[in-house]
Amino acid sequence: MGSAVIHNNRISFIEKAINKQGSILEIRHWEPASFYEIDLHLPGVKMHQWQTPPHIKCRVAPYHYRDYTPARWNASTSTCTLFVDAAHQGTGSLWASQLRPGDVFNYIGIDGSRQHVKQGAHLVMLGDQSAIGHFNALQQLASSYSWISGMVVLPETTHRKYFVQAFPELPLETVASPETLLAQLETLPLHASWQYYLVGNSHLVAALRKLLKARGCTGTQIQAQGFWK
Repeated sequence: MGSAVIHNNRISFIEKAINKQGSILEIRHWEPASFYEIDLHLPGVKMHQWQTPPHIKCRVAPYHYRDYTPARWNASTSTCTLFVDAAHQGTGSLWASQLRPGDVFNYIGIDGSRQHVKQGAHLVMLGDQSAIGHFNALQQLASSYSWISGMVVLPETTHRKYFVQAFPELPLETVASPETLLAQLETLPLHASWQYYLVGNSHLVAALRKLLKARGCTGTQIQAQGFWK
């Protein structure tokens, strides 16, 4: 028992040593409340240096961390928004549902992703609702000459309607299921110069990559980012 207590204290000390802080400005949830937009203030973060969609490692419970993508950032005010898919039960979903404006936001770091925007290209975004923050970040990093299209899975009818209204800069078709996305992708025209960004549940990302390659897309056209779920 004594050794276990010492071990836990040591972890707590390490957490405090590496912890960084920001603040929660506002929380919005979609109806039904299984998706959250969380506005953050992250003082000292050099957002103007972000060149790829960033991932922030958020402390969602003692000794538990989840990666989310900050998007819609404003470097001059050090603010951004997290988009949290809380449709499944888990520590991250519970954390998002309990946040309130004014809460301290704890995190341990921000890293870039492996996906790079090819400026001026046609960017085809394919994924599920856990990818909405990532797609927003890609759009923000893209030049005004980039052409964006694609599909995103949103199982809730009200979420599909809200997405179209809330994100006009992301002209993505909304579909109800991964199966519908894959079926429609089988018939969509493809082009050798287009760039495909696959983001979301790792099983869906793997299926999308397999289908695109079967239809003739090369590895240089496809950038994949799978999230564990």
